[in-house]
Amino acid sequence: MRAGQTECMDTLPRELTGRAFTSGMAARAGVTRSRLRRRDVVALGSGVYMLMSLAQERSPEQKLEPKVAALLQEWPDAWASHATAAQLHGVWLPPRLGEDPTVHLSYPAPTTSWARRNGVHGHRVSIRPQDVMERDGQQITTPARTWLDLARDCSVRDLIIIGDQLVRHPYPRFEGRVEPHATVIELRNLLEASPGKPGRRRCLTALPWIRVGADSVQETLLRLALIRAGLPEPELQVPVQPGFRWSPRADLGYPALKIAIQYDGETHFRPNQQRADQRRDNVFLAGGWRVLRFNQDDSREGFQRAVGQVRAALGHR
Repeated sequence: MRAGQTECMDTLPRELTGRAFTSGMAARAGVTRSRLRRRDVVALGSGVYMLMSLAQERSPEQKLEPKVAALLQEWPDAWASHATAAQLHGVWLPPRLGEDPTVHLSYPAPTTSWARRNGVHGHRVSIRPQDVMERDGQQITTPARTWLDLARDCSVRDLIIIGDQLVRHPYPRFEGRVEPHATVIELRNLLEASPGKPGRRRCLTALPWIRVGADSVQETLLRLALIRAGLPEPELQVPVQPGFRWSPRADLGYPALKIAIQYDGETHFRPNQQRADQRRDNVFLAGGWRVLRFNQDDSREGFQRAVGQVRAALGHR
C-alpha cells in the first residue's frame, strides 16, 4: 500500500461521493482497489465506479451519463460520440448497437496517443467545431453529426428511422425541449461538408426519405412498408380539421381520400388512452373518414397485412 492510501477507510473522499469516478481518480485520492470492491461501491464498467446509494436509484440508461462524465475527466480533449452520443441524446438505435455497453469517445485526428481502456472504443476523427456541443456539462457530438458517425454501422433503413427521430417536433411536456434535434437542411449541409466520411453514401441514400412527423419508429416502418409495396406515400400527422391547431390527427393518412391510419403502441392500450383514442377516432368517423389502426402484431409480420388493408381502402375510394 502506497503512502497516503487508506486500506480501511470507511468513507470515500468527498470529491468522489457525489458522482461517478474512475479508478485513476480514486487512486489519486488515496483510495485502494480493495476499497472499491466493497458493497457500498458499484462498478459501472470501463473502470468507472459510483456509490451504491447513487447507483441504485438509476436505470442502466441513467448510469451512462455519469459514467461518460467520469471518463471525460480522464480525457478532457475527447467527447462522447457514435452510439454513446445517440443514447445520451435519447435517440433510437438498432438493438445490436443500443444493447452494446461499449462507450464511444472521439478525439481530434492530430492526437497520436490514446489511453486504452476495456469497454471504451476510441475514435480518432476530423470534425468541424460546430459538430461538437456541450450537453449537461459534457462534450458530445451534435445529433446530426452522431447520425453521420453511426452510418458505418447502420443500414439505410436504420438511418431513415434515426433521421425521422432527429427532425420530428418534440413534445415539450414530456421531453423538456421545444426544438427538433436537427433539421433536414442541417443533415444535408453536414453531408455536403463531409466528403469521404465513412457511411456518407448511405446517409445520402437515406436523406431523401427522412420526413418530419413520424413520432415513433413503428410509424416510420409502416410508412416505408407502404412505399415499398408501391402504394402512394402517406402524409404524416394528418389533421381531421385543417387549420385548427387542436384538431385530432392521424399518424399517417391520405387526406384527399379521407383515410386515416393510426399506429397504437403499448401506451394506447391503457384505459385512459383508449378512451382518448376512441373520442379522436369518432371525430374522423363522423367526418366520413375511414380509420385503420395497427399495432405491434402488425409490426411483427412486417406490416404485410396492414399493407393489404391500406391497399384495399385506397381501392374503395
